[in-house]
Amino acid sequence: MQQEVLLQFTVIRGIDLPKTELTSKIDAYIKVKCASFSAKTSTREDDNNPKWDQSFYFTSAIGPNRCPYGTVTLELWDSNTFKDSHIGTATMNFSQLQPAQLKYLELPLQWTKDKYGQQGKQSRLAVAVPGWVATFGTLMQPLSQVPGALFNTAERRAYVPVPHPTLPPGVVYLACEYETDSVDFKVYICAPNTPLYVDLAMMGRQHTKVRRRVYSQGKPIMPGLTAYEEVKLDDVPLSTDFSQLLVLCFDKQLLWTGNAGNVVSAHGWKGALNFESACRSLHNVEIDHHEREIYMRVFDNVPGGPSFSEPEALLLVDYDKDDVDIKLALLDNPASLDKAWDLTIHSGQMVKKTSEIFVPPKMKLGGKFQLARIYELDDVAYGTAFSGEFQSAVTTLRLPFALDTSALL
Repeated sequence: MQQEVLLQFTVIRGIDLPKTELTSKIDAYIKVKCASFSAKTSTREDDNNPKWDQSFYFTSAIGPNRCPYGTVTLELWDSNTFKDSHIGTATMNFSQLQPAQLKYLELPLQWTKDKYGQQGKQSRLAVAVPGWVATFGTLMQPLSQVPGALFNTAERRAYVPVPHPTLPPGVVYLACEYETDSVDFKVYICAPNTPLYVDLAMMGRQHTKVRRRVYSQGKPIMPGLTAYEEVKLDDVPLSTDFSQLLVLCFDKQLLWTGNAGNVVSAHGWKGALNFESACRSLHNVEIDHHEREIYMRVFDNVPGGPSFSEPEALLLVDYDKDDVDIKLALLDNPASLDKAWDLTIHSGQMVKKTSEIFVPPKMKLGGKFQLARIYELDDVAYGTAFSGEFQSAVTTLRLPFALDTSALL
């Protein structure tokens, strides 16, 4: 079976394009063709230097250097009322380029008529290939040799077991789920009440966003695979260096739980408050009026709360346009490096959960707070009771599992 990659091809702009009429500029669009793939950009009217920044996704053969192989043809067309005109053509041969050159290219145009070239312009088309990844069919070839690997070929999903030294095989699975223009990476925990904390991270990335879902009754993923927890790395474009993807598995032991209702009550919260009312009613809080955020020390005056020499966490109420986001903000404190936190709510409604990692820490309120991580309950409706719980668990890094992504590259 021929090996292929799914690549992102971006038409950026046209540079110094010719006039097609004596009194007007070109109404330009580009047709992109590669093997059986064909598509076109939108039209930019009356502009000799049009900007598109429009991406297309298609498959290409893999060359000897593990890069795309083949030729992309770009046709410049002028949109007209009755019949469009083919103005010129540019070509890009992958085999003649090095990977670094694919980040930005300016391709000269060959004209269909001499009158376009006689204008004396150095017309070019600027393009880029931000990234590529092995297609699902190509990925299946090496992964099919991995014991316990599962595949859903109809939906282009691959599930590979992640080894753990103390848990039985098949408890943790890494998923590669192909979409039209991206590949989603997820980790599934496939046994209930597993004493494990799993995280995904990209080495070298300043901001990592992770989405989490917990399925108390289990969620069938495919025959032979049921998930009780899902961890998804968000916003992963094809330009990502997949060799930097890390799956981190931690053993955990619960330290304590706290109730968010007790925290907000200790700061004077009563009933449903909009932002303006909260600003007037609450005490011992920090307020960011521009961002419409309110920060509360988690254990100040909270009965039964643990004591810290320095604060480790803040409860953050973020007033969005139509709803309220409840977040747990972890400060950049060395004492919290061996702890994992979570934020849950028991209201019977569907709640989205996300977490974000900031390296270096994110400065808030003019640098007064340095946030290392944010856990979030997203899109909580106004009036929701603060019945949420936050948890802290001692975690021991059991297995930093660096994913072997050679099959993807």
